[in-house]
Amino acid sequence: PAPDFDIADEDYEAPEGDDETAVAQVFADVLGLGRVGVTTSFFNLGGNSLSAMRLAARTGEVLETTVSVRDLFDAPTVRELVAAVGAGDKLAPITKADPRPEHIPVSFAQQRMWFMNQFDPDAPTYNIQAGVRLRGELDIEALRQAVLDVIERHEVLRTTFPGVDGEPTQVIHDLEWAGDNLDWAIVDSEAGLLHAATRGFVVSEQSAFRVRLLRSAPGEWIFLAVLHHIVSDGESMGPLLTDIVTAYVARAHGQAPAFAPLPIQFADYAIWQHDVLGDPQDAESVVGGQLEYWTDQLMGLPDVLELPADRPRPVTASASGASIDFAVPQGVAERIERLAAEYGLTSFMVVHAALAVLLSRLTAADDIAIATPIAGRGEKVLDPMVGMFVNTLVLRSELEPMMAFSELLEEVRETDLDAFANADVPFEAVVDAVGAVRSQAFAPLAQVMLSVDHSPGDGAATGRPAVDVGALTVEQIEPPTAFAQRDLSITVRTVAGRDWPAGMVYATDLFNEATMVTFAQRFLTLLDSLTDDPDGAIGAAQFLVAQEHSSLVDWSSGQSTAPVPGDGGGVPGVAHSGDRANGNDGVSDN
Repeated sequence: PAPDFDIADEDYEAPEGDDETAVAQVFADVLGLGRVGVTTSFFNLGGNSLSAMRLAARTGEVLETTVSVRDLFDAPTVRELVAAVGAGDKLAPITKADPRPEHIPVSFAQQRMWFMNQFDPDAPTYNIQAGVRLRGELDIEALRQAVLDVIERHEVLRTTFPGVDGEPTQVIHDLEWAGDNLDWAIVDSEAGLLHAATRGFVVSEQSAFRVRLLRSAPGEWIFLAVLHHIVSDGESMGPLLTDIVTAYVARAHGQAPAFAPLPIQFADYAIWQHDVLGDPQDAESVVGGQLEYWTDQLMGLPDVLELPADRPRPVTASASGASIDFAVPQGVAERIERLAAEYGLTSFMVVHAALAVLLSRLTAADDIAIATPIAGRGEKVLDPMVGMFVNTLVLRSELEPMMAFSELLEEVRETDLDAFANADVPFEAVVDAVGAVRSQAFAPLAQVMLSVDHSPGDGAATGRPAVDVGALTVEQIEPPTAFAQRDLSITVRTVAGRDWPAGMVYATDLFNEATMVTFAQRFLTLLDSLTDDPDGAIGAAQFLVAQEHSSLVDWSSGQSTAPVPGDGGGVPGVAHSGDRANGNDGVSDN
């Protein structure tokens, strides 16, 4: 939820002493508030899982100690947190590496991207796209130079990733190389944009960044940036587009952009990870200790969760995807927020618990794993950077039909907090440690991903308002295509005072659009039911959509001979049980 300024100012109590003053400022900065009283709870100030990670890291910075997300959840006010967190060991800060080693390692998150690219460099599965519509008078040469300015600013955009003795490394190139290898083109059709978005990168040899420009109408252009995941993540799109626009404004006026210098580059962060967090195979290192947690937590997890599908699972997933949009009604969203505040949770945890219930009900499974991306940008120095920081966490829940939703919420709280506390170990190391099945047919450990994003303020329903930049109006748009890294990826965006926009990207190998529409309807029905009666049994919560429920009542009373909803017969979105069995033949992320 967005910050509640009334709560922030209600019963405001000023900080006392240097520590409270410093931490109160961190709360205000991270949550986007003018000031924060020392007795006001993080949960009542619009706190969410991402802001919790940042708050913990930045509180640790100012107090010169280590602060975990659990510390924040257990002591959610400034005064409580300062009192609870004593002096202790603190990780070395991320600083510029000087000198750098001869062979610069890739970051933990980049390792998986590199190995996937070596396996199939032509695959577009891990392409990330950012598109904007430009209306007005465009200076094309100024835009091209702005892109080069941003490539100069961010070393990672002029980096290739060759292997040395079978291990990935980073080679950072100079500006002459960047100019000679700039993948820039003006295309004459949307097909040109689609081709750029769906073509892979050979990251060991080529730039992992390409740009296309299409004149879509008189006075209107589409600008598309395509990056491989090895050099970027979703959180990078903000800094990337902001820097391009800043540089364009300067170049359009015949000037070089006056960027604030970046304290570090992505290569420095990767070196810091290896030097400070260590090797997952070293039990004495930070990530080695975290790997023990994941080994215990995920051992014995079922290889695959087979959702009711329209087609059998292919032996090799194509990564072809499509998307649908839906919305969490404002009334349900507000109930989620109230429930989260009551139980000391974030909205993500409530939505996570509800999704676990739905997956369990649809599959008749009681051991449910859901993946979630973790931004990996706790430290403030990382905010303006482009790079691959994101990691993937696997959240495991064991459900019983008679347990109350409130009981599940408490268990999910513990599971998620433990996961956040062990979020540094790379996903690939977790897969290896637990012996998860690797297959070209499905993602390891979890085939469903959930992301709950936060929109500050009460912005436009789309969250992408147009902005005027000189003679141009700039509006972010949806990318031309979707790739399914998993069977199903769900994103919910919290916005104060309105419906929450949401969407799903799904594997078209498995599902039809009608199936996913029904899935979304069931998810919304279940969210409504569970949050309306959190003390009720999860197995009794309503999740059939209205038409299905009516058909079920008629069938049970003998008034209909139509197949019962839920067995797949004649009900959009539910496959026949025989189809589901056939889908188990195939064996085998963010």
